[in-house]
Amino acid sequence: MNNSVTRTFAYILIFFGTLAPYFSYSQVIGSPDTIVTKTSLHQWKHLVVPTALLGLGIVGTVDNHLINVKEIREERLEYFPGFSHKADNYLQFAPIPAVFLMDALGCKSVHSVPDQLVYFGQAELIMMSIVYPMKMLTKVPRPDYSSDNSFPSGHTAQAFVAAQFFQKEFGRRYPWLSAGMYTLATGIGISRVLNNRHWASDVLAGAGIGMGSVELSYLLGAHHGKHHAGMPPVIVPSYANGIYNCTMFVGL
Repeated sequence: MNNSVTRTFAYILIFFGTLAPYFSYSQVIGSPDTIVTKTSLHQWKHLVVPTALLGLGIVGTVDNHLINVKEIREERLEYFPGFSHKADNYLQFAPIPAVFLMDALGCKSVHSVPDQLVYFGQAELIMMSIVYPMKMLTKVPRPDYSSDNSFPSGHTAQAFVAAQFFQKEFGRRYPWLSAGMYTLATGIGISRVLNNRHWASDVLAGAGIGMGSVELSYLLGAHHGKHHAGMPPVIVPSYANGIYNCTMFVGL
């Protein structure tokens, strides 16, 4: 395993490790003489699918035996040699205005518009704090060899942030619309491969990061509502221009 991938694994462990206090935080129940603790570790179940997708993306980047990304690229070159479009540059954001349009039309959402803005803003910050440092740490060449920042796919991560955000607010009441948003996000991931801008593993990782960022944002918000006082700070590691950095968010 090369040094860049080792640093990637270290980065991921640091990121999730610093957030762990939020999801293992104990709620004190009962009198001071009889203290009963109730943990909320079960809420990690929301991160199972995103973590699996991110894991598949990492494995596909490190070892081509499970996901042969080079063979997928060869199939693309054979069957879609002239494929090129820029629609994914814009469609990646489509579910975001859809959420607020639904609000404007009076459709029932899970949270109020101000809360939606907070959750979405947190998700974007989490996503960007993962995607861009990972690009610089891994230095994976793009399939077209135009640069060495292929892993993970930022377009796909953004698309799945948007789709997951729509799902959290309207998915239960409007499942078919939510399915359409996921279909759109998946199409954007596929288009990144067909445009020869990303490996399939980049897209898998991007999808996992996008979905996971939204889930983390909503979990943080839920814990904020339950345990406003005494909650631990959130520490988000980052890397830029050769410098490692950590940003602390207090009182989320």
